[in-house]
Amino acid sequence: MKAIAVTTIIAALISTTVAVAETKGALKNKHLTMLIENGITLKLGGEGHGYVGSLKLTKDGRGTGSAKTDSGRTINIDGTWAVKGDQFCRTWKDLDEGKEVCETWISTSPRSVDVYKGDQKLGVNSW
Repeated sequence: MKAIAVTTIIAALISTTVAVAETKGALKNKHLTMLIENGITLKLGGEGHGYVGSLKLTKDGRGTGSAKTDSGRTINIDGTWAVKGDQFCRTWKDLDEGKEVCETWISTSPRSVDVYKGDQKLGVNSW
């Protein structure tokens, strides 16, 4: 039974990666949904981006995680998320004054995106 569950998860991850890989530019609703609808843990930032962390998105629309800046500051992430149109919209309790922020995710590789709010680049996510 475990083997079937693991195989199913791997197959879903591969099909999601292929779908995102086929996407050039901003991810559309169907690609965002395929990527995160069943839950996913995202790597935030990384070397050269000024911060590193992780964010667990659950299929019920919750998100928790943290990131640490190069200066040592820890940013805690906790709140809710949803896909609205072609954007990832999130409300994190301790960020952006607790207000909803809708992001556009632009594919940079089959397993990563640049994250934008309007014309402002907020960061990088990978999986």
